[in-house]
Amino acid sequence: MIEFGYPVEQPPGSGQRPGPGHRRVLGWLGIAAAVVLVLVVALLIGRHSGGQAPNAGTASSRIPNPSQSNPSPGNPSPGNPSPGNPSPGNPSPGNPSQSNPSQGGGAAGLPAVACPDIRDEQSHLAYRCIDNYLAQDGSDTYLGLRISLNHEVEPRWIISEGSGNPASLASPPNNTVVDYRTVPAATSAGVQAEVERRAGLALAQAYGDTPVTRTLSARVRNFSGVVGYELSTEVTVDPVYRTTRGLQVRTERLWVVGLPTKAGVSIFMMSIPDQRADLWVKAESVVGTIHVI
Repeated sequence: MIEFGYPVEQPPGSGQRPGPGHRRVLGWLGIAAAVVLVLVVALLIGRHSGGQAPNAGTASSRIPNPSQSNPSPGNPSPGNPSPGNPSPGNPSPGNPSQSNPSQGGGAAGLPAVACPDIRDEQSHLAYRCIDNYLAQDGSDTYLGLRISLNHEVEPRWIISEGSGNPASLASPPNNTVVDYRTVPAATSAGVQAEVERRAGLALAQAYGDTPVTRTLSARVRNFSGVVGYELSTEVTVDPVYRTTRGLQVRTERLWVVGLPTKAGVSIFMMSIPDQRADLWVKAESVVGTIHVI
């Protein structure tokens, strides 16, 4: 006969079925065997899973470099070829950051901003966009622009606008470290010197070896009750630089504004190439929207 799935041998000459007690014992033995089997299988599965579970202590952390894209030495900028055809050592005022906003920024991070109105809380500046097509990029680690917005007008050349302060970024052009720092208020001479330094840095890096420059204005200016300094320059791009990179742009106008804030000298920069010369007449009104927050 069959009990619990296996044959039970009858004693010789016996035609009687086992009694209830015998069947009960066999039943308990079968149940015990099944339980042991389940426990062994569960133990094996548990060991296998435990050996492959991720170690929480080794989870990767975010690193402070927008860029979820890696730093790109030749990121596009007001006068700088884009990553598609980088020009080593030539980042410029509108240079998309060496880091990407989503990763960037260390302790303070990079807030998402969008045209038409920009608020740079760390640099304590607010202003309007020259064109609503400008979109946020990562921080410009070369010129210390924490907020950088741009729009391509031709391959490897852009309109750019942005803001920052001397304490915004560290260790360029590698990792971006953005943090809140309060420094003593800048003097008027210190503001002017910082504006001239930023403009000189842009001219040295963004337009070739021998660009020709013409100062359009250099003046002390009142920005909603705060006295700052504005420098605007017209730049003729080095012809060799243009030719070797196949660029159409010939001239570009660059605005650099400095204001004393809690962050020290906070800087606004904007560059507009001649392909969008229609925006040049609008630039001064946009500069006029800059105010301390």
